[in-house]
Amino acid sequence: MASRPRSAAAADTRTRTAPVIGMCLSLGLLASTPLAYAAVPPAGAAAPVPVTVLNGDFAQPAFTGVNTSANPHAWSVGSTAGTGTTAGVWRWDATTGGHPGGLTAAMLRLPGEAAYGLKQRLRGVRSGARVTVTYDESPSVSNYCTAAALEQGQTYTVQGEGGTLADRTTLPTTEKLPSNYWKPAWRTGVTLTFTAGANEPLLTFTSTVPAAQNNSGYCGPLITNVRATHEPPPVDKTIPAGALPASEAFMGNDRRSTTADAVAYCNGAANRCTFTTEEAYSFSYYAPARVAAETYLNCTRNTLNRLRPVSTANRSYGDLPAAAGLPASGTAAPTNMAQQYTRGTGLSPAWNTTQDRQVTEVVQPAEASWIETQGARRRTDGWFTATTQAADPNNDWRLHTVIDHPSTDLSDRIYQRTGPLTASEKQRCQSDRPNAPTPVGATSPAGAER
Repeated sequence: MASRPRSAAAADTRTRTAPVIGMCLSLGLLASTPLAYAAVPPAGAAAPVPVTVLNGDFAQPAFTGVNTSANPHAWSVGSTAGTGTTAGVWRWDATTGGHPGGLTAAMLRLPGEAAYGLKQRLRGVRSGARVTVTYDESPSVSNYCTAAALEQGQTYTVQGEGGTLADRTTLPTTEKLPSNYWKPAWRTGVTLTFTAGANEPLLTFTSTVPAAQNNSGYCGPLITNVRATHEPPPVDKTIPAGALPASEAFMGNDRRSTTADAVAYCNGAANRCTFTTEEAYSFSYYAPARVAAETYLNCTRNTLNRLRPVSTANRSYGDLPAAAGLPASGTAAPTNMAQQYTRGTGLSPAWNTTQDRQVTEVVQPAEASWIETQGARRRTDGWFTATTQAADPNNDWRLHTVIDHPSTDLSDRIYQRTGPLTASEKQRCQSDRPNAPTPVGATSPAGAER
């Protein structure tokens, strides 16, 4: 006999304020979507969208004069440890640098990538995205350069985290200006394309001018007008709630090994951080169906109609330290970060829920009956960021996390499922009633004490 769904009418005895449990749906739905939250196919790759490259024209901090060694805001010079900056990169003003768009230019330097590589994380880019970086390049204008250092162009490398290291050479220059600086030779619209190997991949420019020509680091190629686009990867809705991607913390361009310091910062005051949802990667869904309690076998010759108690529970998932209160224990007052999450999402979830119901169960003769439930859930992908931005973004905290909790906009589902008895169940129904061959007290008068 084919399996038949039944209505699950009941009196509600919920112990949470989340939406009520839904009614029975057809078996066809369950049969076609064993992982209910995968029912909506992942979105295809989106069209390229702009990436915010901070201070891509190297204008900040502002300076006067021909050049400055003040590190450009948002960029790391060398190591990304700590605050992410060390001294070492020079910038040239628009007049001396000679950029056709009148932009400030940064000079790549040696010796050593660890000391003078110029780096920035591409904020908002996700692992797996196809990224295209565009920038302008020129040989140095520094009067420390010799003619031999510039006549063949200058070499450097550029790399996006997850992509291959690209060797580049600028155009040559052979003419000096009346000011005794070298005349630039700008090539605009140079591109680099790579697939991001991590969230917020690191973009790195490094001079490879030979030591004999770089004059102790004072003769290196120029770059400016850095911008980028990316093709975001499709959202993956097949990841189980218990296997969410790990949270990540950044301070400027520095990727931290743990989230503890970022949590301590955001949790330090009610408005210290702001939570912003990544809408394209956040969604509501139904968890896979699971059997609740026992299977009931109707071995009688009659249709059975009874009330059956059904208890369900729905918990939250997240990997942030307990101090964040995301998910919350359900007993303590909301933390500052929990309040930031509520303000940013507009959600006030019941983090851990239980429900008790009485459902009406109808079982035909020679059929089995069982109850399946599907928890309604919400997955939120987003960022905690410092509410008050520092002048130099290298001093700002960012914390990416994914939190999965009971839904506030969908109702749970309950199904009564029925179907024909299996061969072993039929044998059980046909077996003799358990009874001793000679019942205890069979020869005693009725009512006698035993």
